[in-house]
Order: sequence, then C-alpha cells, then structure tokens
Amino acid sequence: MSGRVWLGLFFLVFGIGFLLHQAAIIDFGQVLSTWWPLILIIIGIVQLISRMQSSKVSGFLFLFVGLFFFVNQSFDLNLASYLFPLIFIFIGFIIIFTRVNREKTPHTNSDLNTFALFSGAEIKSQSKNFRGGSVTTVFGGAEIDLRDAVIADGATIDLTTVMGGASIMLPENVHVEVSGIPILGGWENTTRKPREDDEVVVLKLNCLTILGGAEIRN
Repeated sequence: MSGRVWLGLFFLVFGIGFLLHQAAIIDFGQVLSTWWPLILIIIGIVQLISRMQSSKVSGFLFLFVGLFFFVNQSFDLNLASYLFPLIFIFIGFIIIFTRVNREKTPHTNSDLNTFALFSGAEIKSQSKNFRGGSVTTVFGGAEIDLRDAVIADGATIDLTTVMGGASIMLPENVHVEVSGIPILGGWENTTRKPREDDEVVVLKLNCLTILGGAEIRN
C-alpha cells in the first residue's frame, strides 16, 4: 500500500476511536495508554517490509522502541531509565556500520513509491517510462529528481506532506497540472513553460499538504 493509504488508515482508526470514546462505548484513552507501543511496532514493521523506498534505520528504531515499551508494560518492569542509553548505543552502531552513500538513490522503475517518516529520501530517477506513483513525507522530507527520466504523457504523482516537505525536479519539456488540498500548508510551482519546439508531456500532481509544503521546479 502507498504511504498515503497508511496515513489515511492512521487518521481513520484514531477518528473512529475518539468517536466511540465520545459515544461512551469504549475508553479510548485507556486503550491508548495500554496499547500505544503497538503503534510504534506496526510503524516499524511497515517500514521494514514495505517495498516503498523508505528508511530501514527508522523502521528498526520504531520497532525497537515499541518492543521495549511493550515488554516494559506487559511484565511491569522498570526499564524506562535504560531506554535513552540503549538508543544512543543503537545510533552508534548505525553510524559505525552504515556505509555512507553520497549519491542519490538510483531509480529505474516505471512507478515510484516513497515514504519518509521522521527521515529523508533523496531519489534520482533514470526511468525510461516514468508513469508516476506516490510520495509521502511525515515529519520528514523528500527530494525527487526526475530530470533524467523519460516521463510518460499523463503520468500522475500523489504527493502527501504532513509536517514535512518535498521537492520535485522535472525536465523542461514537462507541463505540470497541480491540484489538491492545502491544509495549513501549500505548494509552489516554479517550472518554466516548455518551448514550442519541445515534445511536451503532461504530468498530473495531486497534492495534500498538512502543515507542510511542496516545491515543483526544473
């Protein structure tokens, strides 16, 4: 599933939970106080098993913290004081053993699915038939470089930013049709008008920005 679907499910579950709480059917606050570590565990698992280009490091971190608090609550242990030292140790191992890659993540598929949660994504596409996809950032950012991609006419990108941002760079022969819903956010399209002698293709960009922003440029 795309990042936008997961984000929609998150809001849907919480909305239904608060609605049932207001109707005095369940005590949603009690449910959250007991089972909130499962939310972190689910986020971590989704990032680890998803085919979307997302940060595996943040996936492991969410999974670790969620399991830590779940075990702490389930067995009534007093492990909270050990959490931050363990997180620093985890980050230290990541810094030591993760190979630094200064080049943008290569992308050659016709579809793009990127999900950045508390992290960033930097992707350079060289697709020969780019048809669109989904880009979602939540408390994170994404830089999508499509200037070397061959974009199919009518390609569509669903762009969602929640307290984050995204930048999409396009070839000069692409005409962008931007539509969507800004909620305390917005987007800026600074792409240049294609020249008359160019073979112009149309890219449709569906934006949903919530306390976030997006930039579309050449």
